[in-house]
Amino acid sequence: MACILLVSIQILLLILACCVWGPVLAEVSSSESACVAEECTAFMQVNVKVKATSLISRASEESDEPYPVGRTILATNASAAAAWMVKYYENAKLLPDLPGCAIGERVGVEHELGIGGTQILIFVTASDAIGADSTGQVIDGTHTAEIEAFGNWSPLNYTSWFDNHDGFQQTTFNYSAAVDDGELVGTTFHYLDNGEEFRSNLVHFIPNTMHAIEQVVHEGQAENLGEYLYLNDCMLSSSIIGNADRFQEFQKLGASSRTWWKASFAVVDPVAAYSFAERVLGAEPGVAQYPWPPVEGCTAETVARFPESGFELHFVSSPAYEKPENSIQEFTEMVLSVRNLAAGVFDAYMYNSLIMAVKNLDPYIERLRAQTLDFLLLNVGTGEYALFMTIPGSYSIVQLRSKSVSVASPMDTRSCLQEFPIERT
Repeated sequence: MACILLVSIQILLLILACCVWGPVLAEVSSSESACVAEECTAFMQVNVKVKATSLISRASEESDEPYPVGRTILATNASAAAAWMVKYYENAKLLPDLPGCAIGERVGVEHELGIGGTQILIFVTASDAIGADSTGQVIDGTHTAEIEAFGNWSPLNYTSWFDNHDGFQQTTFNYSAAVDDGELVGTTFHYLDNGEEFRSNLVHFIPNTMHAIEQVVHEGQAENLGEYLYLNDCMLSSSIIGNADRFQEFQKLGASSRTWWKASFAVVDPVAAYSFAERVLGAEPGVAQYPWPPVEGCTAETVARFPESGFELHFVSSPAYEKPENSIQEFTEMVLSVRNLAAGVFDAYMYNSLIMAVKNLDPYIERLRAQTLDFLLLNVGTGEYALFMTIPGSYSIVQLRSKSVSVASPMDTRSCLQEFPIERT
C-alpha cells in the first residue's frame, strides 16, 4: 500500500512539474535554438527579455492599455544606486552587465514583486546628454532638501521632491537595517481633514538619484520606521476608504501584496497632466486624496487609473513643502527650456522615465498628434521601439515600448543608454 502511495505521489509531482515548468522550458529551448552568435551574446548580456515575460499580469495580457514594466532612473553614480537597492531590498538583484555604452554608465536591477510581476530598474549616469552638467547639482539639491526635512521637527518637515516616487503595498525593504546604518528613512503622518492623525507610508530616496519609494504602512507593523514626517496637507479622510477598496480590487486581479500600484510625479499643473493621461494613455479618473479644486495651503493632486490593471498615475502639487530656491516650478522651467523632442534632442532628465509596455505604438502617436504634443520615437534595438513623451505640466517622461509601429519613423537620434529590450508577450 505504501509503495502504491509513493508511486502516486511521484506521478502527481511529475505532472505538476510538467504543467509549471514545461512552457517555460519550451520557451527557453525555442529561444536558444533560434538565436545566432551575436544575438545570443546580447541575449545573455541583457537577460531582461526573458524576465519581461513575467512583467505582464494575466489580467492585462489581452489588454491594449499600457502596462508598467519599470523605470530608467538618472543617477550621479549608477553602480552605487543599484548596489544600495540590492543591499536593502531582499527581493532585488543585479542584472547581468548591460552592453557597454560610451556616453555613460547603466546598471540594471530586477525588483521581484511576487505574483504581481517584476519591475526593471535601469540606473543611468549620462555624461554627454543635454543638461548633463547640471544633474549632479540638481540631485545634490534634492538630497539637501531631504536632509533638511528629516532634521526639521515641524509641520513642514517634508519635501515636494518626495512626490516623485513609486508606490507599493508592501516590499521586502529591510528598513531596520537601513535605519541602523544611518540611512534616511521616514514615516509620513497626515493630519486628516476630520482632525485625525493617519500614519500612511514609509518613504525614502534611492541615494544618488532624484527618485523615491513609498510603501504603505500596515496595521501591526513595527513602530520604529525611521524619522517621522508630519504633513498638515489636508488629506481627505474619505480617500482612506477609497484606498482600501482599491487594494481589494488588486486582490481580485490576483496581484500579490507587493504590487507596484502607482507612479507619482511632482507637477506644476495637475490638470494638464491628468488630461494627458486620459486623452493619450487612455486612463480613467482615480481616487484623489486631496480637496479639489485646490485649496490654498493644501496639497493638490489628480489621479489617473488604468481600468484593467488598476495601476495609477498620481500628479501631485505640494508648494507648501517647496523652497523658493529649490522649487518644482523653477526646475520644471529649467528642464523644459532645453527639451526639444520634436528635433530629436535627448536631454539628461529624460533618463528619469516610467517605462510602460504596449502592443502597438500607433494609437498613441496618433493621439499625441491630435493633442499637438511633441514626441520622440527611437529604435532601441532588438526590434523594439521607444516612444518618449513629456507629461504636460511637468518635466517628467513616459516612454512606451513596443515592437510594432507604422505611422511614424524613428528619429536618427541614438542613445545607447536606452538600448535594452523590454518585450510584451
